[in-house]
Amino acid sequence: MARIGGKSGVSFTLRSHPVGHVMKVTDTKLRNAKPQETAYKIQIGENTYLEVMPSGYKVWRMRFLNPDTGKDSKFTLGAYPALSLPQARILAAEAKKQVKAGFSPVERRKTQARQNQQEQQAALRAQANSFEAVARAWHASRFTTMSKWKVGHADKIMRQLEQDAFPYLGTISIAEVTAPLLLEVLQRVLNRGAVESAKKLYQRISSILSYAAVRKLVLHNEAANLKEELPVRVRRHNPYLKPEQIRPFLVDLERDESSEIIKLAILFTLHTLARTSETRFARWEEFDWEARLWHVPAERMKMGRAHTVPLSNQVIVLLERLKLHTQRGYLFVPRGQGKPISENGMLQALYRMGYKGRLTIHGLRATGSTILNTSGWRGEVIESALAHSEKDLIRAAYNHSDYLEERRELMQWWSDYLTALEQGAQIIPIRHSRGT
Repeated sequence: MARIGGKSGVSFTLRSHPVGHVMKVTDTKLRNAKPQETAYKIQIGENTYLEVMPSGYKVWRMRFLNPDTGKDSKFTLGAYPALSLPQARILAAEAKKQVKAGFSPVERRKTQARQNQQEQQAALRAQANSFEAVARAWHASRFTTMSKWKVGHADKIMRQLEQDAFPYLGTISIAEVTAPLLLEVLQRVLNRGAVESAKKLYQRISSILSYAAVRKLVLHNEAANLKEELPVRVRRHNPYLKPEQIRPFLVDLERDESSEIIKLAILFTLHTLARTSETRFARWEEFDWEARLWHVPAERMKMGRAHTVPLSNQVIVLLERLKLHTQRGYLFVPRGQGKPISENGMLQALYRMGYKGRLTIHGLRATGSTILNTSGWRGEVIESALAHSEKDLIRAAYNHSDYLEERRELMQWWSDYLTALEQGAQIIPIRHSRGT
């Protein structure tokens, strides 16, 4: 027997228990130890042994005199062979040091387990309140409550966050996101010359932090004063066609080697003054042939409100040509495909025609808007035809109905204007008879 010191100077006796024959133990002997009807022990040192269960399960244990209770106790070191013979001896030696210092290795293990659990819970809480987790919660919240967020727009926002924010802020607790850290993130975007992208990223991060502040995850919005750090950039308007450039453009389009589907899509966009996405995803069931109207649903409109486009005679003829290619589903579907033309399909055609830097698809709308505004049409009718936003929703609903007949005249005038230019007429925009 050996006496060792315990807490407060109290001595304890560490007894040697005759738990089996002490013999030279090797890993081979341990592996080959067969189970018996009752459990038995293979001792590898003083008070340390391998217990072989009838099931064949083998476990390392150590007996010790518990400093807290003064009673003989058992401490499980681990299972064999996961815990090897040398490892078991090391753990037993460490446990004996704890006993000698007056601590129970069993209680030490429980304390460590509690600490580990607390650390894991803290890590989970930190993960739940990480910038990425809060940003995704913000995104989900906005997507379900913001009627203007279409699926494509929501996806675009998330892609920007995944590319430019999450790699640098994602794992950080949102409460630890500081203004200098945000400035570093924005500067990375600015360094690649993407000023507008940096501004949009700033707006989204600021909105995320405001969302967090309302929920008391942060004390205040750290992005609040960063806007002044972003450079001011003069907004460049989309290049558009002047009246004298329209006929050459239409001739170039006719001669271009693009598919007829792409050409018709460009002409349709020019005549209807639609946005690219409105043209791409136009469907046959949206057209009222008797009323000669195209009803674009709200979910496809930039402003989130349904829009009606009067169809000119020229557009009706164009649609009849299109019926030779497709008669249901999407209007503009490449041959052999079940999906509409790609996002940049029309723009790439303009590039092939030599219009890169001189014209964009959105520039077709700008072309129509410029000419219509210099031809005497009322501004509010033009804005309605272009489906621009109206802050007063009641007035917007009224205008939509009130301007429909005027917009019929406007759209037919616009198509006639294009046709006359295409046929070689030298047209100078004439003020329309309906005054302001």
